[in-house]
Amino acid sequence: MMRVVTLVGQMGAGKSTVARLLAARWAAQGFRAVDLDDAIVARAGRSIPDIFTSDGEGAFRALERAVLDDVLAQRGVILATGGGAPCQPGAMDAILAAGPAVWLDAAPEVLAARAVAGGGRPLLAGRDLAGAAAFLASQRAEREPDYLRATCIVDATAPADAVAATIAALLPPELPWP
Repeated sequence: MMRVVTLVGQMGAGKSTVARLLAARWAAQGFRAVDLDDAIVARAGRSIPDIFTSDGEGAFRALERAVLDDVLAQRGVILATGGGAPCQPGAMDAILAAGPAVWLDAAPEVLAARAVAGGGRPLLAGRDLAGAAAFLASQRAEREPDYLRATCIVDATAPADAVAATIAALLPPELPWP
């Protein structure tokens, strides 16, 4: 069994939804979905917007990395990361050492529409749809070198169930990953 299949990509890519769908497909093989943001909230006992507001992005990123490392040590996990998690120093190396990584990729305009509609995104606070898309385009340029290290790239503009099916076809759970 693979230790961890990690889904990376920007906010709005559908990582959490796809992780749940993929874990459901692979439940018989013992996989479960873990949302890194939910694990952070559980450990901190506070919401992510509260951590950002009270402690700043740096404190959030330190906590995020600690929780990431804990999850990567587990087995049978479909991990939905936060968008910036794989971009921290050494994080993508740790992710790839634990198993395959999949970049859920979509255009900034698609991501912005999803993220703004979903709400609760501290990095998009106060931005309209066009401003969110511009921010995400700039962010993508910064994060792309890390995302490109993923084992495979999947088009995340498709419906989440189709994205999960694509990943399942690309990475059968019986493959001998770490």
